[in-house]
Amino acid sequence: MNILVVEDERNLADAIVRILTDASYNADAAYDGRSGLRAALSGSYDAVVLDVMLPGMDGNAVAHEMRRQGVSTPVLM
Repeated sequence: MNILVVEDERNLADAIVRILTDASYNADAAYDGRSGLRAALSGSYDAVVLDVMLPGMDGNAVAHEMRRQGVSTPVLM
């Protein structure tokens, strides 16, 4: 399972990625809303862990744009 973590606090994002990787998941991090949206739109992820307060584009806008563009990947906010 491929999981995208979108979190602007780098230490927290990296810790979550490590925990997921240790649990045998494939995980990547994006550190702002715009790069998180680009990654989410790639279609490479089975789930997205999405912070609400992000620089550039907040998590609500990211989730809205994902749905608007037809991406149905589950999102945990």
